[in-house]
Amino acid sequence: MDHRQLGFLVALASERHFGRAARVCHVTQPTLSARLKQLEEELGTALVIRGHRFEGFTPEGERVLTHARRILAELDELKGDLAPGAVLTGRLTLGVVPSALGAVGDFLPRLREAYPQLSLRLRELSTSSLAQGLEDGELDLAVGYPAAPAMSSFACRPLYQEHSALIASREHFSLPTAPEWGCLRDYPLVLLTPEMQQRRRLNQQFERLGLRPSPLLEANSIAALGVMLEAGLGVSVLAEGLADARLGKNLVAQRLPGDGETVGLLWRAGQQRSRRLSAVLELLR
Repeated sequence: MDHRQLGFLVALASERHFGRAARVCHVTQPTLSARLKQLEEELGTALVIRGHRFEGFTPEGERVLTHARRILAELDELKGDLAPGAVLTGRLTLGVVPSALGAVGDFLPRLREAYPQLSLRLRELSTSSLAQGLEDGELDLAVGYPAAPAMSSFACRPLYQEHSALIASREHFSLPTAPEWGCLRDYPLVLLTPEMQQRRRLNQQFERLGLRPSPLLEANSIAALGVMLEAGLGVSVLAEGLADARLGKNLVAQRLPGDGETVGLLWRAGQQRSRRLSAVLELLR
């Protein structure tokens, strides 16, 4: 077994297609398939479900895939840590909840300026997916909600307070300058779907206040909500900072009363940080 075989397995998981995985790894498809077969023989178990095309991984394959991602991440970190005085290189994978994209957009230029040879990969994910990505080693760092139950085991550094606001198209709705939660009854609502972390927190707020609003439209994507809001299909309750050009050019936000929700940097606790992660955390202090 060698690290290239593990890399082929991870590439196949990412691409979900033998041919595309081979191109990503700069080998032919027969070579990739043969090396994966060799890996299965060495481990004594089938890893890949094969048919006319890639059909997924066996349970054993999923377990090996988790270890493969960690091993490759640690190998990448090792290369950087062996040359502490060298230019910071390699890849940093950053996961972010959709509502924090604006904040990430503010500090990414600082990262690029400080570490121009560091490759950055940004993934927009739900809170549960952020937690799984950190746990599996697919993510080096996350920007999310430390108070969420799924994040309780990770190290955290607070970044800012996120406040809820009424958000709507200024061309279609006139919002009060100091809205109360009860005014939600006056508008057609466009909200995130119930499984989204922001919607869960919103539902908790509704329950505390005895409100039972019925959204007319729901979406599991903030970008999709932005399209609906710009079209004047309703009013939403989202993070205040989203009412800018990142969500829609003609949207206005009015903050609702209540305490904010902490958004912070999150990473795996209880282990030595790589030079790459330590440098990025120091820069963003």
